[in-house]
Amino acid sequence: MLELNKIYLGDCYELIKQIPDKSIDLIYTDIPYLFTNISGKKGSDGLAKRIKKMMNELKDICNGIDWKILDDFVRVMKKINCFIWCSKEQIPYLLEYFRGKGAYFEILTWNKSNPAPMTNNVFLPDIEYCLYFRESGVRLNDGYHLKSKWHTSKINQHNKAEFDHPTIKPLELVKRHISHASRENDLVLDMFIGSGTTAVAAAELGRQFIGIEIDPRWHKVAIDRLNNTDARGQISFIPR
Repeated sequence: MLELNKIYLGDCYELIKQIPDKSIDLIYTDIPYLFTNISGKKGSDGLAKRIKKMMNELKDICNGIDWKILDDFVRVMKKINCFIWCSKEQIPYLLEYFRGKGAYFEILTWNKSNPAPMTNNVFLPDIEYCLYFRESGVRLNDGYHLKSKWHTSKINQHNKAEFDHPTIKPLELVKRHISHASRENDLVLDMFIGSGTTAVAAAELGRQFIGIEIDPRWHKVAIDRLNNTDARGQISFIPR
């Protein structure tokens, strides 16, 4: 069993094998997205250059996952209870897989009020999707403020700059999700932990956690973040 309250540097496809069956209360993860067509505004003006830079960042990490890991997701959870951030293209497979396991589902969204202005014959990239799956017998916590299926905010550019990760999710929203579907001292697992948002949320909510990140750069960012240090080495006394 991997140690609790630790973020591991390594390949999640291998490290998850060390986690015993039926030992995890909640999985919360932001899997590498899969985009079949990443394109943006063409041209040489400032806006086009910023969009091109953003797309290049996404291409480095948006290559999808090996779906076989879902079998390990199910193996390690006590009951199916998981939040999975994903791209639109990944929604059909995830729905088919977990519905085939008898799980209920919800489609949750983060609605961005200031999305990048894409103009190349596409809709604005103003929504990100998080699928929630749970098995019969998994109880959600009460609280009207926990139960909304959508969240609206600006793109969190400050957090992106602070923690050097292009797909970082709002800490407030991650905490809301974890609060809704777990209890104090529950064990939360994130195999693609990136800049460490899941670990920070779990720690602030009194949950245990295990995190895995394959990229040494973001692994260091996540570790530092738990110690209230940003990607530039700046220390803050305000929890992150």
